[in-house]
Amino acid sequence: MISRSRLCALLAASMLMSSLMGMSSMAAIVEGINGGPGVSMETSTEAAPDGSIVTDQAPTDAAGSNTGAQAPQGTGQPQTVHPGTGSSQTVGPGQSDATSGPGYTPGVPDNSFTDAMLLASRGIDNSDLSLTQEAESVGPDPVLGQVPETHGQLMQTNGMLSDGFTSNMGFFNSPTDGFSGLKLRINVGIGDIFYRVYTDEHGWTKWAMNDMVTPLYGDNAKVTAVQIRAQGYTRNLYDVYYRVQLNDGTVLDWAHDGQTAGTMGTGRYIQSIQMKLWTKGMRFYEPTAQHMVANAYEGVTYDASGLAVYSTASGVPYTGWAYDTLGNKYYFVNNGRVNGWQYIDGYKYLFDQNGVVVRDLEPIMGKTGDYIIKLNKDMKTLTVYTRDGENGYIIPYKVFLTTVGDDTPIGTYKTYVKYRWKFMHDNIYCQFCARFYNGFLMHSLIYQDSPDSYHFEPGSYNEHGKRRSDGCVRLTAGDAAWLYNNCPTGTSITIYNDEWIMGPLDRPAIEWAIPMTQNYDPTDPAITGQSL
Repeated sequence: MISRSRLCALLAASMLMSSLMGMSSMAAIVEGINGGPGVSMETSTEAAPDGSIVTDQAPTDAAGSNTGAQAPQGTGQPQTVHPGTGSSQTVGPGQSDATSGPGYTPGVPDNSFTDAMLLASRGIDNSDLSLTQEAESVGPDPVLGQVPETHGQLMQTNGMLSDGFTSNMGFFNSPTDGFSGLKLRINVGIGDIFYRVYTDEHGWTKWAMNDMVTPLYGDNAKVTAVQIRAQGYTRNLYDVYYRVQLNDGTVLDWAHDGQTAGTMGTGRYIQSIQMKLWTKGMRFYEPTAQHMVANAYEGVTYDASGLAVYSTASGVPYTGWAYDTLGNKYYFVNNGRVNGWQYIDGYKYLFDQNGVVVRDLEPIMGKTGDYIIKLNKDMKTLTVYTRDGENGYIIPYKVFLTTVGDDTPIGTYKTYVKYRWKFMHDNIYCQFCARFYNGFLMHSLIYQDSPDSYHFEPGSYNEHGKRRSDGCVRLTAGDAAWLYNNCPTGTSITIYNDEWIMGPLDRPAIEWAIPMTQNYDPTDPAITGQSL
């Protein structure tokens, strides 16, 4: 079993990797202003912009106006531009020629270039990721003492969901002739699990997440390949392994963390599937070399320098988004990754020198002081946008995980009053609050009995993004503080539903659990002493 010190070292490597990936930092924090823990409460009522009087508690039946705001759309082809110019001039595709050279063989899986080697190629000490020890697949996590487990079901070709199977079971066989969809969740553990399936008739589905069923086409097309990946605390401690058995009895080797398992275009389909969680740093001693039929591989591979390229099983060049086994997100044009500033699907993204999309632009752009907010209620993902000159607010600047509720209103609003600390109802308090509609606010997670940073309710942190609120938008203290201090009164917030597209920067996750005895939010600026 892996030691606590070893796990901490692994976490440090993971957090450093997240920094390289440009993910938003949990330490988005600011010193308390206009008071601090223990300050007196604001008045419990105030006038809304329309003159009506609103109360502290979110209403049980709030109907917000729906403006029908949609994310901007574009051609999907990236355009390389200079940062901050607002220009849409095309100066080149921005793609790399990394589809040739030593170490790259089209159609061959990336087993020769391990996660540990990739980390080392990017300057990260990978001594704790060397696969040298053989161990049991998974033990309890070091914070909550839980043994994590995934749970799955197959959508059968007859339209019925199968019985459940878990990551501590052997092969689970589809009760019917193949299956048409997949439903997964992390049954025990903190974080998210993502998955998609491939059929010869329709190609890859969109990514499903956390108890969603992958999109169905109604024609009983059979799944021939799958990809499964996780993120957050569980992913930081354990790898997700999976393998499949085809309808002709062929048992393929294990894939992991988003690799493709199965077959494409061979007339065969998946009949059985098996999953495991495996402690990071421990040797996985079962075969991993051949998780697709023949040498035709589909997915992200690496060249000799550890830089991403894309391989397609069909040999047809690929253009689009993809993830590697570390969770890095890339955009490829004809199998080559793009770099620098790019216009894609109506947004302006920045990709680092490795081709990974940057998920927090504040270190690069600084504080622009000009933001709008869009919140995907279905995905509980809040994205902050900044302006790209005359092109408008199309630069995804930061992304935050939220907790929302059934009553969270849909529509476009503006914040109109703020509270440093606020009594909500019963014995609940929150900090860094901004009201945007009637009784609804954006605010921190929950504090009990007192407006004090050391009266935190730890369950609201570990279950952030999964619990339901009364309708307000909850964020970690650090994220709420960033919005409170950088988005002035009058900032636009659009709340919409899209169950299949998280947002341009995807959905973040809780990266490290806190003990249920901990009485403070680890991102709280009053605790960390950091400021924005």
